[in-house]
Amino acid sequence: MRAIRYRTFGLVCLLVLYASLRPAASADGGGPAHLARRDLIGAWRLVRIEYSGPHGSIADPFYQADSTGIIIYDSSGWMSVHIVAPHRRGWEVPAARSSSIAMSQDTRLKAAAFDTYYSYSGTWDFDEATSVITHHVKSSLIPAETGLNYAQQATLESGRLVFTVRSGSKGEETVRRKIWERVSGDDR
Repeated sequence: MRAIRYRTFGLVCLLVLYASLRPAASADGGGPAHLARRDLIGAWRLVRIEYSGPHGSIADPFYQADSTGIIIYDSSGWMSVHIVAPHRRGWEVPAARSSSIAMSQDTRLKAAAFDTYYSYSGTWDFDEATSVITHHVKSSLIPAETGLNYAQQATLESGRLVFTVRSGSKGEETVRRKIWERVSGDDR
């Protein structure tokens, strides 16, 4: 009888341990779930960016509708993000970088390329108690961002990683949500 109790206790302990290692699911299966650092590691594809103000949805002032992107977190604490606007204007790949004295045509093309692409890399950390992920920018397409820290609320909703940033005063608050889905090995 005692052996059965110990086996049952051991089985219960294993089930509790297993449940604690799995990402939590919300009660309805679709809402936010508890997020752990290990849940972030990997590559995520941008699904969409939602931007809203006090009067509803508004055009995002930074990204175009239907932008695509990827964000990658590795287990050593490094990350990289790239967001690309749709319908970028292409031109011939140059054989070399031109000097600072570029033809006006090249200047316009370069400006358009700059305005339709965003990227930075650096380190990251995640506070599981507050669900805040912080990116520490080491290198950016926009040089002034180097050295900045970007903190975002992170949730896992229906298997998608959602970053939420709120800004502005009460009643005039804007909310930006970037929604990412995990990239699988089949996506290559």
